[in-house]
Amino acid sequence: MAAVTALVWMVYLHIIVSGLRRQRLTEILIHLGGSRDLSARFLVSNLGFEPIYVLEIMLTVGTADGQRMSSVADRTEIARDQHPTPREATLQGPLKSGDHVEIGSVTDLLDRARSKGFDRIEPQDVREFRVTVAAITAADSSIVAANRDFTMQRQGDELCLCPKSLSARQIRSRRERRQIEADLRRQM
Repeated sequence: MAAVTALVWMVYLHIIVSGLRRQRLTEILIHLGGSRDLSARFLVSNLGFEPIYVLEIMLTVGTADGQRMSSVADRTEIARDQHPTPREATLQGPLKSGDHVEIGSVTDLLDRARSKGFDRIEPQDVREFRVTVAAITAADSSIVAANRDFTMQRQGDELCLCPKSLSARQIRSRRERRQIEADLRRQM
C-alpha cells in the first residue's frame, strides 16, 4: 500500500512540475494576415502564459547575391512628427499573454531594411526571407526568440508569399539564443 501511495504522489508531483514548466515557456507566433501578396500584414502574437517584452524584430533577406540582416523594429515609414506617442515610433515594447502587434507588410519591412543599408533590394529580387522576433520575459534572464521563413514565388504577374512551415520555430537551445544575442549586438 505504501508503494502505491508513493507512486500516486510521484504522478501528482510530475503533473504539477510539468504544468509549472509549461507556464514558463514562451510561445511567439509570427503569422500572415490578409492576402499572400506584398500587401500581406505580419502579426506577432504572444501565446505564452507570461508577458514578453519585444526587444528586436530582424529581417533576413536572401537574394541571388546572398543574405543580409537588418533590424525592422523602428517604424521608419511614418515621419517622426506624425507619432502621437514615442511608443508608436517603434515595435519594441511589452506584449501581454494573448496580445498581438501588427509589424507591417512585406513592402514596409523591406523599406525599413532599405533605410538601414539594404540599398538596391527590390521585392522581385527577394527569393526568401526570415522574420525573427527576440524578446525577454520576467521569468528568464536570457533572450527568447522565434523565427519564421518565407519564400517569394511568382504567380503570374504577382509575387506571393509562401511560408515554409505552419508556425514559427521557437528558438530554445542555448547555442541558438547566443547567436541571436550576437546578432542583436551587431545591430546596436
